[in-house]
Amino acid sequence: MKLKEKVIGLNYYHNDGHDLDMVKEAGFNWLRRYVAFPWKDAMYGELTEEYIRLRKVIQVAHEKGFKVMVTTPGLRDFNKDFLGPVGSDEFYENVMKTCAWYVNDLKRMVGPLWCIGNELDHFDQGHGLDIVAETAFWSCEGIVSADPDALCGINLSRVWDQGLEFADMVYREGHKFGFIGDDQYFGSWQRPGIEKWYDAIDILYERYKLPIVAVEWGYSSSGETKPAPPEGTIMKPGYTSVCHVFGWHYEVEGGHTEEVQAEYLRQGIELFAKHPHVLGQFLFKWSDPKTCWACGRVGCPAECFWGIVDTNLNPKPAYYSVKKAIKEYYG
Repeated sequence: MKLKEKVIGLNYYHNDGHDLDMVKEAGFNWLRRYVAFPWKDAMYGELTEEYIRLRKVIQVAHEKGFKVMVTTPGLRDFNKDFLGPVGSDEFYENVMKTCAWYVNDLKRMVGPLWCIGNELDHFDQGHGLDIVAETAFWSCEGIVSADPDALCGINLSRVWDQGLEFADMVYREGHKFGFIGDDQYFGSWQRPGIEKWYDAIDILYERYKLPIVAVEWGYSSSGETKPAPPEGTIMKPGYTSVCHVFGWHYEVEGGHTEEVQAEYLRQGIELFAKHPHVLGQFLFKWSDPKTCWACGRVGCPAECFWGIVDTNLNPKPAYYSVKKAIKEYYG
């Protein structure tokens, strides 16, 4: 299946749907949303409260006119005793059945885009990337078995040797994936700037000959720039290096400010709209959280300033620049 129009999407996490009119006003037509593993203690058994909650948010988004790209669970969430031993034929068969069940349970509210897990090349949960890759392969098989028009893809954490080796295992002969996704944060987590997306897109398209989706991209609107800690530095559990120094290691010209964020996002939307190999993009993200999910502190640059609205849904300059750019480049 080919989509008739490019995807202009938004990573919409930690929100319950009450602000979707404002999201719609900004011009987005797709949302990306994670779904929890559905059952408490048996295949097709009692649903978990978390799955019911997230399904309700998806339903609200659908009723508001959004299309939703679901992010399926990764290996950690599939690691249930009643699915069978991880890596066994029984396990992969039940992964496939679970993903087919998602399609039927969420029918008409989601798709045709499906993101298989999240940055699976970066998180192997101690089982090895080969098993993570096999789990992703069978997740896609399950979705496509229930909806032959589905377009599935993984999102790499970045374009790097391990990521490409992982993607090669997933996108092997006979696969049914419809796009390859990538996450890049040039100027925040990585060296600047937004134009480096051209190289990432070229590498992925040349290797897999599939449309590209920028599943996560963005620029933090706050945080000083500080040197990375020396190699071998012992950090608190869960901390990133940005959490540790409470500052970014990279920035584009002008630093991490709301005005610089606004211009960066405008340039990115233009880039993705005009690039012939890009199927779509999902901006990271809608609103700022109060605390960092990695270290738990208020105002940590690592996670607290990616939104185009603040914690109280007050628009930043980026909200207006994004709204204008969507109208200009996506019509």
